[in-house]
Amino acid sequence: MLIVTSLLIASLFLLAWAHDARLRRRIKAALPRVGGFIETPNAHLHYLLTPATDAAKADTAFVVIHGSSSSSYDMDLAWAEKLSQHGTVLCFDRPGIGLSRLKTSAKAMSHPGLQADEMHHAVKQLGYQHIVVLGHSWGGSVAMAYAQRHGAELAGSVIVAAPLYPWEGGSSWYNKLVTLPVIGWLFAHSVLTKYGHRQLLSGVQATAHPESVPDSYVEAAAIGLILMPRQFITNAVYSIHLKAHLAEMQKHYQHFDTPLILIGGDRDQTVFTKRNSNRFQDDYQQSEMIYLRNVGHMLHHTQADIIVDAARRLAQGEPVRQGIHEVADAAAQ
Repeated sequence: MLIVTSLLIASLFLLAWAHDARLRRRIKAALPRVGGFIETPNAHLHYLLTPATDAAKADTAFVVIHGSSSSSYDMDLAWAEKLSQHGTVLCFDRPGIGLSRLKTSAKAMSHPGLQADEMHHAVKQLGYQHIVVLGHSWGGSVAMAYAQRHGAELAGSVIVAAPLYPWEGGSSWYNKLVTLPVIGWLFAHSVLTKYGHRQLLSGVQATAHPESVPDSYVEAAAIGLILMPRQFITNAVYSIHLKAHLAEMQKHYQHFDTPLILIGGDRDQTVFTKRNSNRFQDDYQQSEMIYLRNVGHMLHHTQADIIVDAARRLAQGEPVRQGIHEVADAAAQ
């Protein structure tokens, strides 16, 4: 009886694994395009390059960093076309996420500053000297760490809807589950993709509220890539450790060598703007904060023009407008 039960359980797992594997193949086959790859000390990074439309501006590089549960494809869709009017656009997959791979453990690479180091190493290899960094959400935390560690080499950094301070509470149940020994691996390879695939659009729309994104967004931005087991587990490890890393980063927020523009929405329920970007003004009053009314967490798509204009100003050497600048009913513009 024990043998029969074990065989039945094994058969059910194999069926579930096969179904998930088929979904994963479909997600990969639907990728908009595959970009370039570059070796860095601790990662094998994937990036999407969009050339500058004006050759005279090609030496300016906009280094774009995606958030949690996202990838370079999301940021490429949001900003690449608009940014390319002002310089070359490099949308990176963070180490271990998207099509990038790690040469070390996810825990060892979980600090936003270490991820920034890998991308900066890649940017320098590619030969760019005039650099503006942009990051959304988790990528905004990396953009902040980038400015801390390499600020003297940047024209500026645009930090969008980013967690910048430790928050109350712990990590989500699914992050804890997939990082469990054995059980997490089984879940990630046999349940995750089929379960998560049905939740993607509704999850994105909830994150965007009170704004919205098109129904085609999930496919166009290759959001399904996060449902790959390796990427999902890496993302979970990063998320679990971010709180502690932000506690360390905030001790140095009064010391910067680069202009900073922070942008956030007042209706963001994923990263509360007043507790993060607005609060940052108390620590570093020389920065600029653009506070958007009636805007949620997906502002990298819904408010792209405002974000791109901020990056343009930094690239052209315009001074930041210190303090908090409110944009009333930005969603209606």
